[in-house]
Amino acid sequence: MAFVFELPEVGEGVVEAEVVSWKVAEGDMVAVDQPLCEITTDKAQLEVSSPKAGRVVKLHGKPGDIIKVHSPLCEIDENGAGAAVAPKAAAPAPEPTNGVSTHAPKAAAPAPAPAPAPRPAAPAPSGPTKAAPAVRREARELGIDLRDVAGTGPGGRVTRDDLHGQPAAAPEAPLPVIAPALPMVLPSGGEERVKLIGVRRKIAEQMRKSKSTAAHFTYVEEVDCKELVTLRNRLKKVAAEKGIKLTYIPIIMKAVSVVLREFPNVNAVMDEENLELVVKGDHNIGISTDTPNGLYVPVIKNVEQKSILHIAVEMDDLVKRTRAGKAKLDELKGGTFTMTSVGSIGGVLATPILNIPEVAILGINAIRDQAVVRDGQIVIRPMMYLSPSFDHRVIDGAVGARFVAALKAVLEHPERLLMELR
Repeated sequence: MAFVFELPEVGEGVVEAEVVSWKVAEGDMVAVDQPLCEITTDKAQLEVSSPKAGRVVKLHGKPGDIIKVHSPLCEIDENGAGAAVAPKAAAPAPEPTNGVSTHAPKAAAPAPAPAPAPRPAAPAPSGPTKAAPAVRREARELGIDLRDVAGTGPGGRVTRDDLHGQPAAAPEAPLPVIAPALPMVLPSGGEERVKLIGVRRKIAEQMRKSKSTAAHFTYVEEVDCKELVTLRNRLKKVAAEKGIKLTYIPIIMKAVSVVLREFPNVNAVMDEENLELVVKGDHNIGISTDTPNGLYVPVIKNVEQKSILHIAVEMDDLVKRTRAGKAKLDELKGGTFTMTSVGSIGGVLATPILNIPEVAILGINAIRDQAVVRDGQIVIRPMMYLSPSFDHRVIDGAVGARFVAALKAVLEHPERLLMELR
């Protein structure tokens, strides 16, 4: 009888998950810890690996389907397990049928020509190789056989650092030259239907829920960034000496934290069930991040306790790992305030949608040189629009306006940030 693998509990409070894609097909042989599928929950997107070795006899659900926790995910016939996990050297290799063998040659068989020297390898493990899904994916991308890698992690688990010492497999033939892809043009009267699955589906559900739950209002203010640009240019040199890349976002994030001390109700979340505003002491500020898998919001925790350079280092690392799909679940939740920046793309301003249950989000737009009047004279200044949105159920228009005015004052006179103890 086939082993029925049920969807495990993949996170606290997670009761269901959506199938994004299958990594195997019915009839495939799988090894222990081999990725079976990619799923998404309301918390994160992740891979699910096989707990057994054998032949896949049935897959439950197709991309876009919702699977309940502890419901059947796939069925595996363990009778063929040996073929999936047996080390390559455990049995004599079969004679190649196409002149090329992917296994080591049999010791007794004379070779017509000296075989190329094998790449350095660790002693073959006695069982299936232990490695996290992300490490397995990176090994596949590098062309590295995990059975040839000595794991230095707990229990012999292969880590990313272990992979770096292994040479990637050389390509068997030059890659073909691929012409630039032309934009797809549908014929007149044609149409294409794109099913919303995975992160895109979660984004759609979250945006709809946000607009139907919170009472949005957006307040726009213009900021003269002359002093901010000057400060950033000075700090950028200091940061570079320490190997730190400093953008405007960490400076603005620290300014937001300073202003939140004066407006604590803006650093809050809504408890919809009890209709209560939960004011937070920690400034856990999320930054909307565009990734190949959709929009994620990694969270920088306790910004009020960190310097601008500390924020810059942490944000750079966290955003990179989020885009690579390697951020931890805890790093994607627990936010109390969100910032979203589309300035690098363009546009004048945006009206962001709240990341509920938070009650405020700050839209940061491009810094552009504009002609403005100062002391009766027309001068060129780097100007930026701030466009925060608030939940009008708990944040009055006047409060939102004062919050933005206070933030504008700090950004136009950023020397205040240098006086912060942290």
